[in-house]
Amino acid sequence: MANILNTGKNTTDSSLVYGTTSISYSNTPITKVDSSLIVNGPIKMNGLDLEERLSTIEKVLNIPTRDATMEEKYPKLKAIYEQYVYELEKYKTWQRIKDKE
Repeated sequence: MANILNTGKNTTDSSLVYGTTSISYSNTPITKVDSSLIVNGPIKMNGLDLEERLSTIEKVLNIPTRDATMEEKYPKLKAIYEQYVYELEKYKTWQRIKDKE
């Protein structure tokens, strides 16, 4: 079972769920693995749709929607977005300071 836990998780505590049995392990070695995951379909976490949750978080936090294809084609779009995020955070920081006074 040790090989099953060596999945690249960045954690020292792991849980394994197999069928209806849940087994917990602690002090599992941390392994760094460079990899990617492509999922064609919904991802459910604790019964909730992950994409839907992320979309809700983006709306609540007013995170602008990005278009990676257009940013690749027009690098200035990425720079403008990064500048916007930087400036926005500056204003929010000043607002928080001002509100404390």
